[in-house]
Amino acid sequence: MATNTADQDEERDQISQSLLPTSFACSSLSRLSGGTANYVYRGTLSGSTKSIIIKHTKGHSASNPDFKIDSKRCHFEVAILRALSGLPPYSEAGVTVKAPELLHFDSDTDTQIVEDLPDSVDLKTFLLSNVSSDVSKASAEALGRALGSWLRSFHDWGNNEDQSGCKATLGENESMKQLKFWVNYTMLIDTIANFPDILDQSRDVFEQVRDFAATELTKQNHDDEYGIIHGDFWTGNVLIPNAAVGSHLETTLFVVDWELAQIGSRALDLGQMIAELYETKLFKKVEAGVWIIEGFLQGYGGLSDEMAFRTAIHVGVHLVCWGSRVPGWGSKEQIEEVVKIGNDMIIGGWAKDKQWFESHGLGFFFKN
Repeated sequence: MATNTADQDEERDQISQSLLPTSFACSSLSRLSGGTANYVYRGTLSGSTKSIIIKHTKGHSASNPDFKIDSKRCHFEVAILRALSGLPPYSEAGVTVKAPELLHFDSDTDTQIVEDLPDSVDLKTFLLSNVSSDVSKASAEALGRALGSWLRSFHDWGNNEDQSGCKATLGENESMKQLKFWVNYTMLIDTIANFPDILDQSRDVFEQVRDFAATELTKQNHDDEYGIIHGDFWTGNVLIPNAAVGSHLETTLFVVDWELAQIGSRALDLGQMIAELYETKLFKKVEAGVWIIEGFLQGYGGLSDEMAFRTAIHVGVHLVCWGSRVPGWGSKEQIEEVVKIGNDMIIGGWAKDKQWFESHGLGFFFKN
């Protein structure tokens, strides 16, 4: 059951009232679209033109109160945002990537105030808009390189001894870790029934992949390919100014929505982003999606073959589970083709078949 307009207005008014005694009192609040789990608003500070983002968390999805989610997720988000204040933004070729600054947190109401990126859209919306058709290959690759370089710096930062406290805190984010496993690897098995002609023959491999992913949930030895991850790193959680991207422009990207931050395989961050970018090409023929992937992997750099195969498996899992479920994303034939590609990537990745990836134009996984 979705929330109705009256409920949303009441929620907005309560949040507005709670801000009145603080330095973040707002003259107006507007609900933002895109997110489903939290109540998110853009506020204009009273007596100013400056805007902020207000993110209010409850023990259910904002778009569906019947879907329960642990409200403690926002406390993990606050913990990682506070720690990320020590990670410098990454800048390259006019593109700067950073997490937004946490300005205030009310633990009694589970309400965050965070830095805003005005006049921005998420990267997925940007790529599907007419604006993206004006993006050159060089600019798309530069954007991808900056995003990949930032992700590498974040992953490496997370394994620094200075972040041991943050790592211990995020290690307790068990409900979000289980949710991520369920929406990917449990759902992978469930999806077989939706495409039996394509996926039935892969059931044994899918079950082995699921069982392997389950072992990662309890992995103790935190090596260079395992540690603090964003947990929901995709195009919908990267904000970009709603304007053409070119080498002559300074562009800032915000990486947002950190409540799934957890301890896990870096492949989960890499694979989810690559899959979402690849879907823009597979469903909507957006060439910039592939160009960004190439730059993204160049920027991240240094993938071992083991990590490349693990990343490719997660790309395939995402294509099968999510590429087949987005309403209105593509025709029946397109969806089936994406599921087939995802299936083949899982099989090829699990078999560590580098030749398969090279022959299918996906050799960029192994060229860094």
